[in-house]
Amino acid sequence: MGRRHILAAKNVGFEIAGIYDPSPDAITLALDEQNLPRSIVFSSAEQMLTTVKPDAIVVSSTAPSHGEYVCLAADVGVKYILCEKPMAVSIAECDRMMEACKRAGAILAINHQMRFLEQYTAVKELADSAAFGGLRSMTVCASNFGLSMNGSHYFEAFRFLTGEEILSVSFWADAAVLPNPRGPEYTDRSGQLRAVTPSGVRLYGELSADQGHGIQVIYGCRYGQILVDELSGFMRIMHRQEQYRDLPTTRYGMPAVEVIRQIEPVDVVGPTESLWKAMLKGGSIPDGQCGRHAVATLVAANLSGEQDGRAVQIDAGLPVARVFPWA
Repeated sequence: MGRRHILAAKNVGFEIAGIYDPSPDAITLALDEQNLPRSIVFSSAEQMLTTVKPDAIVVSSTAPSHGEYVCLAADVGVKYILCEKPMAVSIAECDRMMEACKRAGAILAINHQMRFLEQYTAVKELADSAAFGGLRSMTVCASNFGLSMNGSHYFEAFRFLTGEEILSVSFWADAAVLPNPRGPEYTDRSGQLRAVTPSGVRLYGELSADQGHGIQVIYGCRYGQILVDELSGFMRIMHRQEQYRDLPTTRYGMPAVEVIRQIEPVDVVGPTESLWKAMLKGGSIPDGQCGRHAVATLVAANLSGEQDGRAVQIDAGLPVARVFPWA
């Protein structure tokens, strides 16, 4: 992901002033791919930050070091900080990061780019329209993409689409824990999830270890459904004809309007560019509070998985100091 961040930053107009990565191979690949000089490589994040004193920084390491690097960047005066997801490995670490940025006057964004992706902005516009009557459920039929690695994105997507934070979550974790591609020190769970907002809108997630291809999302609305294949950009839209809207939901087979659309398939570089532009202009961004809510939902989901799917409230009762081994 770090190399794609370099590309996004260059496309926005940033000058790449410094790079740090503990992996020499990753450094060489990034330099060669982006035609960058080795003179901008530093032996530690602290050396880079104190030497370069950049205006902006991307923290795209694995989650255990996010807190350290974000707080260090804020302390040395970096104005704009973009941190990868999940924001941190504990709720307490999220709070520490936000406090450091508030104290220093730094702007912190978490790279949940949902509000900049057509597959969510188009759905929000449709679902909120009179023809669809409002979003009532979001069902993600995915593959084994990890609760923290990608599930956290859908927590933020759901929050963006509903305008509400998640109230409670249930998670039925698969018994088997497969090796993590980031390394043996990391664990990310697979399984099935249900989350609900205060107004009763539901998020369902099928991210089981025995599924290995594709991501399709079905949005259930009062008067219709929207299906999106996120990898291909295929969108199927269908809703009741206007004269049948007032009939009860038990009349689910009424004559409908159906449209097939092609939207932009999932992308990471373009939406990250849009996030940077919004941050620099003082626009709407996924800030530290958005990142913290995603982490709190992850904590609650993991607790639920340890208790055979018991619903866990996302409130002040969560163990804020507990550290989780996600990447």
